[in-house]
Amino acid sequence: MERTRPKLAAIAALLLVFAACGGTEPGTDTDQLPDGREGDAAAGSIEVWIMQPGTEAVENIVRDQVEAFQQDTGATVDLQFVPWPAAHDQFVTSIAGDRTPDVAEMGTTWTPEFGEMGALAAVQTGEQDFVESLVESGTIEGETLGAPWYAGARALIYRSDVFEDLGLEPPQTWDELVRAGEVIDEQTDLFPFGVIGGYTHLYLPMIWQWGGEIAVETDGTWESRINSPEAVEAWTTYADLFERGWAPEGALGWNSADLREAFAAGDFAMMIGGGWDLSAILASAPDLEGKVEAVLTPEGPAGNRAAFAGGSHFVVFEGSDNPDLAQQFISHMLEEERVAEFATELGFLPGTESGIEASGLLDDPLYSPFAEQLRDHSRTYPASGAWGTLEGEGVFVTAMEQILGGERTVEEALNEVADRMNEAFAG
Repeated sequence: MERTRPKLAAIAALLLVFAACGGTEPGTDTDQLPDGREGDAAAGSIEVWIMQPGTEAVENIVRDQVEAFQQDTGATVDLQFVPWPAAHDQFVTSIAGDRTPDVAEMGTTWTPEFGEMGALAAVQTGEQDFVESLVESGTIEGETLGAPWYAGARALIYRSDVFEDLGLEPPQTWDELVRAGEVIDEQTDLFPFGVIGGYTHLYLPMIWQWGGEIAVETDGTWESRINSPEAVEAWTTYADLFERGWAPEGALGWNSADLREAFAAGDFAMMIGGGWDLSAILASAPDLEGKVEAVLTPEGPAGNRAAFAGGSHFVVFEGSDNPDLAQQFISHMLEEERVAEFATELGFLPGTESGIEASGLLDDPLYSPFAEQLRDHSRTYPASGAWGTLEGEGVFVTAMEQILGGERTVEEALNEVADRMNEAFAG
């Protein structure tokens, strides 16, 4: 799909900047800062949207890093925190009204959508060793529109005290997970494994683990593969666990936060979750300290442990009044020590392999599986603008809920999803 970009608007905005700066090119003049240092007089100002991280401590880290940028450059940053639930609509509204920020944090699955709309400009990622899956999700038609900021991948979190009492080893494959679950189901009052309806990042990657693909791209056109035999087998396995009664019936409508809370309450023996989930569990249930551990996501029949790499990109909008300063800001925020400080506090990981190494989490017995999962076993969903539409419509969640609720067979549900995916891919 050929993208159309609001180049005229961007050019007009740049002309305004030039006029405001007395006709000089941005980023070339210097002036004296209030503290006496030489700064960039033409730097001007930028508006930056960061997703609300949820805690004052993390917000303060961002504020401090932004303040350091202002001190270093003499630029002014209008920093705004945007709640995640409102962010997508806010981006759409700002684009429609030609009032976008200069820089924004954007979820990795949204970058292709807004990129194909022509709303994003190319960004420079330098020579950093970004995790490949994160770069892939921000690359549209060979152009990098999203610079990876932080990320995370999910692993298997389990009750190590229960496994020890029952003489079980942590499962390395889905077959082993099923066998361990059967023992737990028979000998304890715990639900063996978190099988829930609203958790796409659990059951979509199972398609990869079974050797299938969610969609494939040929000559720039995506086509669904979600109803392939491998995908049907993967989702049938998942549905069978629910059919066994391995989760409460109400779990059909749960999301990942519901599962996390139930695990913290001591209801489950195993769940798929991120390092941030494990941190939240231990924070809300300190009695589980020393009773919970993690291992890599179980290997599927295809011999892989592929997990979805979630996280955020930095993007620059085409309508930015100051694209050079916007890029300068991104480079500042992506310096290794800043990413490590922010991502660690947030419960995620830096988006670079060196950053993951520097985080020290690969040597942490409790959190190393999450770091290894991201570095070595992560993939991304199709880098298509249609993906955001499909997620927004909840097509995958609806299908799984219909399957678990007995309204559709796996084949029926996935055939319907495949048709909708291909319709969305075709635009």
